[in-house]
Amino acid sequence: MPGQAAILSSKEIERVLNLLKPGRDRCLFGLGIYTGMRIGEIIRLKPDQVFTADGGVKYQLTVKRLKKRDAVYSDIPVHTKLRQLLKEYKGNVRQSEWLFPSSESVDGHLSRIRAHLILTEAFDALKLEGASTHSMRRTCLTQMSRAGVPLRTIQEISGHSNLGQLQSYLQVDPEDKHRAINLLKY
Repeated sequence: MPGQAAILSSKEIERVLNLLKPGRDRCLFGLGIYTGMRIGEIIRLKPDQVFTADGGVKYQLTVKRLKKRDAVYSDIPVHTKLRQLLKEYKGNVRQSEWLFPSSESVDGHLSRIRAHLILTEAFDALKLEGASTHSMRRTCLTQMSRAGVPLRTIQEISGHSNLGQLQSYLQVDPEDKHRAINLLKY
């Protein structure tokens, strides 16, 4: 769809991960690409949402999403590759209230603008047309849909309040239509 953030291919994801600095920057991208979280949600994560008391990585993130009338909680399992990125990053996290602390920010955590700049520089350096921080969310949700994950399950992970909102995120590839037609066995 015109105006929407680009969906990244597996090769592009690999190229971005290889370009980003180990630690914080890779972890920022990994959280977006493997959880479908918005960049604003990622920067507000606290270490206790990600790490266990003994320093291990949790098997599930619980994300609080504020909606118009109340808070909605999404439980998101931690992908194996994200687990590794978090383990690598763990050594860089000082005792802080935030997973991505920043002394430059009024809030004490990395700002949305700074996170956006870090990732956009990588997208631009790789000449990924239409890629933005929202590409991570769209890519994650679209790839789950293409893999046959039920929309209600994706909705639980993404925190969308209804399926109509979720469907606007999902990209239909011409190849998806060909696969759908070829599934017909009569």
